[in-house]
Amino acid sequence: NTNKLVEMVRKRQQHPNSDDDGPGWHLHAINNQGEQIRVGIQDVSALTWGVFPNREILQPTVFDPETFLVWSEEAFSLWTSLWQNLYDFDSPSYELLERIKDTYYLVAIIDHEFTTTSGSNNLWNAMSRVAAATAEGEGGER
Repeated sequence: NTNKLVEMVRKRQQHPNSDDDGPGWHLHAINNQGEQIRVGIQDVSALTWGVFPNREILQPTVFDPETFLVWSEEAFSLWTSLWQNLYDFDSPSYELLERIKDTYYLVAIIDHEFTTTSGSNNLWNAMSRVAAATAEGEGGER
């Protein structure tokens, strides 16, 4: 449920619970219709990099919002051309995949403090709470 994810990320940004008061979490989500939700995402963010003794920094992994948009179009296209084509047009499986494609979001969440966050405040525990709340039917569908 994207509403719950946005609420989770915004709450984390307001109360980062970190010594350095860093940026916390950022979220970028897009659906098949091209509707975007951005929380904290403005520009390219470095995610990881390789640092080794006596060598330059190796290839960084970055999150680029514009590249995410292009990639999302490809992902939703493959959803149709690859997965749905495995099933008959009027089958329950085809209809389920169609409903998911039309109602779900492709989501990227960046945890800028993954090394300092622990306990109930880490991203995975927070995601588990969102999933449990969604499974219980809280918050409606989006």
